Amino acid sequence: MNEELISVLMVNYNRENTIRDAVQSVLNQTWKNLQLIIVDDGSTDRSCEIVEDFSDSRIEMYRLEKNEHICYATNFGFDKVRGKYLARIDSDDIWYENRLDRQMQFMKKNPECRICFTWCNWINERGEIINDEEPELRKMCDADFRSQRDWIKQFYYVGNCLLHSSVLMETELMRETGGFEPAYRQLHDYDYWVRIVKHHNLYVIPERLIGMRRFGKENDKNINASAVTEENDIRTFNEYADIRAHIFDDMPEDVFLAAFQDDFICKASVTPQELECEKAFILCKSQIGWEWTAPAGIEKLKELFRDDEMKDILEKKFNFSIKDLYRMNAKNIYFDPIVQKKFQTVREERDRLEVDNKSLYDEVERLKKEISLYRDSTSWKVTRPLRRIGKIVRRK
Repeated sequence: MNEELISVLMVNYNRENTIRDAVQSVLNQTWKNLQLIIVDDGSTDRSCEIVEDFSDSRIEMYRLEKNEHICYATNFGFDKVRGKYLARIDSDDIWYENRLDRQMQFMKKNPECRICFTWCNWINERGEIINDEEPELRKMCDADFRSQRDWIKQFYYVGNCLLHSSVLMETELMRETGGFEPAYRQLHDYDYWVRIVKHHNLYVIPERLIGMRRFGKENDKNINASAVTEENDIRTFNEYADIRAHIFDDMPEDVFLAAFQDDFICKASVTPQELECEKAFILCKSQIGWEWTAPAGIEKLKELFRDDEMKDILEKKFNFSIKDLYRMNAKNIYFDPIVQKKFQTVREERDRLEVDNKSLYDEVERLKKEISLYRDSTSWKVTRPLRRIGKIVRRK
């Protein structure tokens, strides 16, 4: 097979413990015609020195003067791509040697495919496979939806399930899509896949062709941006809500209908005005597993009620009046899942304390009754003079 040039983009920040394995796994690919672009995002460790130890002309390293974060560094790397195809790898992950070969074979056999992904093995700091220790991650990321419709619904109602370090796409598709959104730190890749899937189907090879690193909490300095922390959880939710709010931006009408018509209030909605109403109601829906009314939907409904024609359609076709909007606004729109978890924890602790308090109260009442029984008993009355004599003796 005539090997087209594949550009591989790696962004690195302080990964001296893993970058050697990541780079070596790229160089070991059976697909040899590669351009390995490494953008060092202002590392303060030995990452760059480790890369410089490799003597391979396919490596191009660019060092940013300061830490600019993942999106800036990635967009910087995009400008350096020369290959017909582009693959990504994070500097703490690894590829198995046939990864690119298998994906290129797949794309050649399926010319409609412009972007594809793979499954992974989850590995620890030492490179050991820990799939059995990460059943939820494995279940989530072993995705293989077949249609554009299914991918869109997955992204909207559930979230991302694609692995950044497994992507292979046409470079032209990257140019069409543009760069990463600098405002997103947790979900920059998810936002990118959402922007692509509005116009193209996504494909997954259900084979474990890469190793995705998971760091233990005890090794704080090596915890990556996807580590489970409260700060990351909050930022992830906020970014997810913002991406959902723009899900319909530049989405073709036929794609919207294919993906969401089953969720319509009125299945027969077809006019542009009716579809705008359906979008508003869908934007109100929450992520699966959470019960909340998304603010984006409220904002869309507010916009529609400012227009007399749209107000009339909402009332007559959808039986939805401004009073219904008032009722929606009475719910906890900005009560996000992170706060809900905290509130639930506080509420459970309050309930536990109330139970403990009742138990203590019941015990006090029981002891009072016992004391009363003793005081009313014959033995207590008979020994009363002796107790008085005892008190007089103790005073002396």
